[in-house]
Parts: sequence; structure tokens; C-alpha cells
Amino acid sequence: MLGFRVCIYVPTKKMLVTKDGLDKLSQILKDSGNFINKLEKEENTEVFINETLDKVSLIHKRFGADVQKYIKVAIPIQEFSAKNEKNIIKDLRHAVEKTSNDWKRMDYMAQLH
Repeated sequence: MLGFRVCIYVPTKKMLVTKDGLDKLSQILKDSGNFINKLEKEENTEVFINETLDKVSLIHKRFGADVQKYIKVAIPIQEFSAKNEKNIIKDLRHAVEKTSNDWKRMDYMAQLH
């Protein structure tokens, strides 16, 4: 086992676990497990796979979903691959930087009042 965790986020409904679903999740982890681990450890980012196992969302551990203002809200699973790893990390870092600047600006504005 690679030592990472995957969260399947189901906002309001229960999800039926099927053999096909487990097989698909297993394949996603096989194909992208190292990348998921890298995002969690090196980029301080949680990886969420939606209930239909076809999209991935990234939530930064410090800035939360605020980074989604500057990055795709949900990345199609076929784009979430080693081939696109550099671009995804580049976009994520850019989103984190812009979100950090937003937070600093809001903090500064709050101190003025």
C-alpha cells in the first residue's frame, strides 16, 4: 500500500458501493496513487474523488476550497494523470499564491476598520 488516503465526498446522499465502482476506484489509485500522495505531502492538498468516480477536486489544507476560485472546481479523471501532473501542480500553486494574496488583502482591510 502506498500510504495515502482517498476521500469520496458525497454531499447529501448515500453511495452504493459496487464491484464495478471498487474496480474503477482501484484503477484510479493504481494510475494516480503516487500523484495523489505527492499532492497531499508536497502541495498540502487533499484530493477528493466525486461519487461517480469521474472527477477530482483539490482542496488546500490551509486555504480550503477558496483556491477553487483560481483553479478548475472539478478536474475530469482522464485529465488527472501523470501526463498532466506538471500543469495541475503549476495551476494549484498559482491558485494557492492568489488565494494567499486575497487572504492578506482581506486581513489588511479588516485591520483598517
